[in-house]
Amino acid sequence: MLKERLQNIPLGVKAAVVYTMASVFSRGLSMITVPIFTRIMSTSEIGMVNLYNSWYSLLSVIATLSLTSGGFQAAMKDFEGERDQYQSAVLTLTSMMAIVLGCIYFLIPDIWNRIIGLPSVLIILMLVMFFFAPAQDFWLLRQRYEYKYKLAGALTMGSALASTIFSVIVVLYLNKAGSDQVVVGRLYATNIATMAISAVIWIKIYAKGKTIVNIKYWKYSLKLSAPLIGYAFAAQILSVSDRMMISKMVGNDAVGIYSTLYTVSSISLLVWSAINSSFIPYLYQNISKKDNKIRELSLALMGSYAIIAVMLTFLAPEIVRILATKEYYEAIYIMPPIAAGVFLTSVSNMYSNLLIYHKKTNYIMYSSTIAAIVNLILNFICINIFGYMAAAYTTLVAYIVLAGAQVIFARKVHLKETGNKSVYNDKAVLFMAILTIIAALFGLVLYRYTMLRYALICIGMIAGIKIALAALKKMKNN
Repeated sequence: MLKERLQNIPLGVKAAVVYTMASVFSRGLSMITVPIFTRIMSTSEIGMVNLYNSWYSLLSVIATLSLTSGGFQAAMKDFEGERDQYQSAVLTLTSMMAIVLGCIYFLIPDIWNRIIGLPSVLIILMLVMFFFAPAQDFWLLRQRYEYKYKLAGALTMGSALASTIFSVIVVLYLNKAGSDQVVVGRLYATNIATMAISAVIWIKIYAKGKTIVNIKYWKYSLKLSAPLIGYAFAAQILSVSDRMMISKMVGNDAVGIYSTLYTVSSISLLVWSAINSSFIPYLYQNISKKDNKIRELSLALMGSYAIIAVMLTFLAPEIVRILATKEYYEAIYIMPPIAAGVFLTSVSNMYSNLLIYHKKTNYIMYSSTIAAIVNLILNFICINIFGYMAAAYTTLVAYIVLAGAQVIFARKVHLKETGNKSVYNDKAVLFMAILTIIAALFGLVLYRYTMLRYALICIGMIAGIKIALAALKKMKNN
């Protein structure tokens, strides 16, 4: 009976569930290993690992030309009978871009090493990953588009597990040997499985596609991806520039502490990602209806997420004691502003969903660019004056700017397209955002009063469950 039910589940639903599970599994592993690595690596070593990851995220936007973004799925539809050829042709673009970046680096390696703050051995690793990794990205995107989930899910989870176990073993071995190459060992161990799989897929794509150069495919893909490069680059600057600037202005010890606490503060994003993925289809199916159901549901979902974000903030001392060592305790005071900023991601997403619906994604790029510039300027000023913890507050300001810009642009576009001011209850969203920021920052005071914190956490959990159940009921009834 259970087998029959599973067989009756639509293929698209099965694929979505498997890919979501694989994503949560991979992210969950990274969270689970935080308490391990904080105990077997120094704050400076963890700082350098995070600095590498930050630069990789930023430069991968250029290396991939954003070809792994939404345009690839459109190509799978438009070139239905030529997918193998298209895939190998665009892989040539990313491979050439990796070679170009490599040539730029090897012209003046010492200068680039000083700018980036990483040794040559790690930048070479980065360049090799830029060359091979897009192959796996393209392959996974196609597997997802074609609802082929078994091998993709197994590879994603298997490589994540292998990388995690191997990196822990390598770090323990290098520590025992008294090596000073722990960071290099961990990063190579983390990436070796992905690199090997990507290299095999890279060869397979060319073997099947047999197309190295195709101007038609190149023009098509670049036309779709070029506008996304600016948005993706701005989004990455907003996301990782604080760690880069802390490294330059303070040092990798501070990066290690800050990035670890940032990761902990962002735990709730796993929840919001699932909420938003479920809400988008409902929004697009009901956006033309003139009722208040979307307004009510969106507020309920954001309210539930706000409570989760605030509760995690209140639990910061306990979470940090579990996940980290005493060097990190002093930094618990950066968690409230980061958690408040992370909550504002939900506001940004709600309104960017409208911009995507109306196919006005250029406004998403504008708002991200504005927020990124604000963040860079404030980081430069405040980190110099107040130290690395100031980056948490500048990040909050940047996310306020991002959310505000998204709201303004979305209202403008929606009014122009439909004649209606907004799909959401904007005043209530504004009130909720202000209340959540205040509540999260209140954690700065509550850390001294353990019993009061626990009482408020219990009340918040009860309220959150009630709101979440009400939201689920609304979605089921509609």
